[in-house]
Amino acid sequence: MKTQRAAVHLAAVAAAAALAGAVTGYLIAPSPGDAAARPAAHQRASGTLHLALNMPAGDRAKAAALGYDLFDTDPDEDDIAALPDGGRALLWVGNTTCGAFQQESDAAFAATVKRFAGNDRVYGWYLSDEPNPDECPGIVGKIRRRADIVHRYAPGQAAFASLTDWPMRPLRPSATHLDLIGLDPYPCRTGGGGCDLDAIDTMVGQAARAGFPRRMIVPVFQTFGQSCNDGERHWRLPDEAQLSSILRRWDRLVPRPAFDISYSWGRQDAWACPALADADGTGGRPDLQAVMKRHNLRRTGPTRPPAHEPSRSPAPASSAEPPAPTAPCPAPEAS
Repeated sequence: MKTQRAAVHLAAVAAAAALAGAVTGYLIAPSPGDAAARPAAHQRASGTLHLALNMPAGDRAKAAALGYDLFDTDPDEDDIAALPDGGRALLWVGNTTCGAFQQESDAAFAATVKRFAGNDRVYGWYLSDEPNPDECPGIVGKIRRRADIVHRYAPGQAAFASLTDWPMRPLRPSATHLDLIGLDPYPCRTGGGGCDLDAIDTMVGQAARAGFPRRMIVPVFQTFGQSCNDGERHWRLPDEAQLSSILRRWDRLVPRPAFDISYSWGRQDAWACPALADADGTGGRPDLQAVMKRHNLRRTGPTRPPAHEPSRSPAPASSAEPPAPTAPCPAPEAS
């Protein structure tokens, strides 16, 4: 999910401050061996929360009427308090690929986690967006230390990162201590009328071989195209039937995720246009909002993120990794 707060990266383009690739805290943190000693988070209730990325604050009420109840925000008390009734926050504090973290120092990140640890509207922490351990091996340790800080100071909140088809094995649960991971295969590409739903199975299989159990997986749905953006033109907006097929495939593979993600709600000039905010059935556009409303409202969101449990990675079924990434997926922009 490639976005930064001000300049979002859907396909990763190597850049100095926020690297990306063309595609599809530390304080008194426990050591990896301390994983079993971490306090467990509150148990997750039945149901699934729904998040749509890159959403302006002014669109939140409309999105809430479509069943969206998880919102990406900065760690800002006023912004969190202004969320729609029942809405919860996933706090963006992350980095993109090998770029700098929003809060780079140990002390700053730990202080922020402590500040929001008692806020019932905070669901969790968005720690990294498509980290690439091949290009930046140190990213694994940075994510682990930040996840450990979340578990130490805010055990009822989730440590989340979005992954793409970069090598995943180095990011396995026992190495990063993450609670949840997003997966972003985008099956509807330009150059053809159909959508390759097997791309979803492929990435879920890659995550399984890397040691991620299904309960950790957060599906990322393609609700964007690239027909009116300024950058590359690799993906196209699905129609209603195609989006419904994407949802059914994900529902078969990961039927009860903690939450799911629609990428993207809003346009991104360089990377995503049109997006879900455009796809309302008017002007000849597909009514993807109606499809997502049916999906979202048939599930009731959980009141808490999943419990944090000691990470035990099963032996990989195969040591083979898929090729370098070919799909994008953005993290939150400033609201």
